[in-house]
Amino acid sequence: MVQFISRRKADFGKAALFVALYACINICLVSLLKEGLYLHGLKGILSGGVIFALAGHFWNYRKRFLAIYAGMMLFLSAGLIIKLIDHVAVGGGEFLGNISLASTIWGSILLVWLCIENTAALTGKIKAGRIISSAWLFISLAILAVPNLVLWGYFALSQHYLRPDIVMTIYQTNKDEAIAYLMSQNPVYIGLAVAAFLLISVLIFKAAYTVCVTDRPSFASTPHGWLGILPMIVLLALGLKTTYAAKEYEPAHIVLSVRDSVKSYTMFAQNKKKRIQRLNALGTLPVLPGHKGIYVLVIGESETRNHMSAYGYQRETTPWLTQFAKDPGTLLFKNPYSNHTHTVPVLTYALSEKNQYNQVPLAKAYSLIEIANAAGFDTYWISNQERYGAWDTPVAEIASTAKHQVWLNGEVGANIKTAYLDEELPIKTPDLKNVENALIVFHLMGEHLTYADRYPAVYQKFDESGTKRDEYDNAVLYTDFVLSRIYDLVKDNPHFQGLIYFSDHGEEPDLGKGHESTKFTNQMSRIPFVAHFSDSYRSANPALFETLKGQENDYWTNDLVYNFMTEIMGIQSFPVNEPNLTLGNPAYDRTKDNVRTLHGERKIES
Repeated sequence: MVQFISRRKADFGKAALFVALYACINICLVSLLKEGLYLHGLKGILSGGVIFALAGHFWNYRKRFLAIYAGMMLFLSAGLIIKLIDHVAVGGGEFLGNISLASTIWGSILLVWLCIENTAALTGKIKAGRIISSAWLFISLAILAVPNLVLWGYFALSQHYLRPDIVMTIYQTNKDEAIAYLMSQNPVYIGLAVAAFLLISVLIFKAAYTVCVTDRPSFASTPHGWLGILPMIVLLALGLKTTYAAKEYEPAHIVLSVRDSVKSYTMFAQNKKKRIQRLNALGTLPVLPGHKGIYVLVIGESETRNHMSAYGYQRETTPWLTQFAKDPGTLLFKNPYSNHTHTVPVLTYALSEKNQYNQVPLAKAYSLIEIANAAGFDTYWISNQERYGAWDTPVAEIASTAKHQVWLNGEVGANIKTAYLDEELPIKTPDLKNVENALIVFHLMGEHLTYADRYPAVYQKFDESGTKRDEYDNAVLYTDFVLSRIYDLVKDNPHFQGLIYFSDHGEEPDLGKGHESTKFTNQMSRIPFVAHFSDSYRSANPALFETLKGQENDYWTNDLVYNFMTEIMGIQSFPVNEPNLTLGNPAYDRTKDNVRTLHGERKIES
């Protein structure tokens, strides 16, 4: 008995040493992040350390076991490691959550496997136990390996961390768009990603085989086997309870973020009837004198002002806009930025009262189309983009409230190859001859990948090196032509008041990064923003126009389109009034220091 007690003391002492060592390493690492440790953070460290020590005890703390355990923790902390490599800010809580959960998860897999093996040995059902324990090991590893391999695979392909909004974009995308993206990537990186995926998969299962088969512990043969099962179960439950919530673990965080976004978008669609009922309760919204008439809002796609000669680009890509900007009624805003780099999140904010700077829930946010309808404007949505699909729910939902709709892309979300080029948009527009009061929204396909598909051969002006830059600039040149055709459609209408053009986000064709948020460059957020007002509008609203002219150099993000449009259209008495976020209002207060992009995550860098 004395010998047994002495051996137990030695075991507890060794376990305590490993827990203390594990905790010290984690505390030292998180201190490098200059983050404080909270009580639940310490609990996470201790629970992960206890699971580590318990598993180590049954494998006698062998060096190979410890090396494999550490390697699996690193693999299961893929999201954390990639963030650090990619220089993404990591908080202390996030660090501890991922490390502690990685330890708890891998240790729990081993201990559950051991419980199954031990129970089988004690009951004499060794063969059945081996089948169950092997199935447990294979299935649990496969479930854990896939998300972490995806994180490493994306990093190998893009050299960046996989953000939740990238996963949301994948959820929103379609087959042809995905193929177009893959075709634009370096094939060497794709090959490396596939090779790494296969190699790491083999190494993971080889490591598990080594621990559980080659180095199989002899715990089941001890006379205290049944007593050993109970503390393992208790400690597993304790570890899972006191370790950080699963949302701190990077793969779970990504999945939960995407789930919340989908839920938010779904709620936006479901609440349409409630929003309309609330609008009806307000009655017809009043419009200021001198503001009724025809307004045209043109939404570009993937156009960066860095490639527009009207903004100083060396190639002549926007000859019409350059000349148009000289018109006394045209304002070419110098510092506009996008609120995100992906179309759906951008336009969901841009076309609703939800923005980066307010607390309005998206599900309850009125859209620009709804407000225009309530103010008595006839509303048109004329688009060359897909109408339906999970990827387009919020934008399609906003468009669905327009009284007149024209969708040229008949593929219904199937792909990004359209039957028509953008110049067909003004041609397919319903007759406006008898229209006196309207908001007409044009949604271009613009410079969406692949660039060469966006313009006819006659616009292949730039072909110096056959690069993506040449194709992109040709697409910009063609968009300039399309804008001129849309303006020609409405300029002579006696009720025409103004034409507004902005792009959803920019693009990075020079570096081949497209507009992925994980590869963010400032060019991806640098968009054009142009507002032209007719002579009659300027005569009726001289103070407003002069205020706008004085704000031509101000910083602005396109999630404030809703505010801008309701201001210039003179709509009154709608629920949310934000003068400090509204261009045209003297109270507008956005500056370089307080404008944001990526939905508030990143400051603007000019």
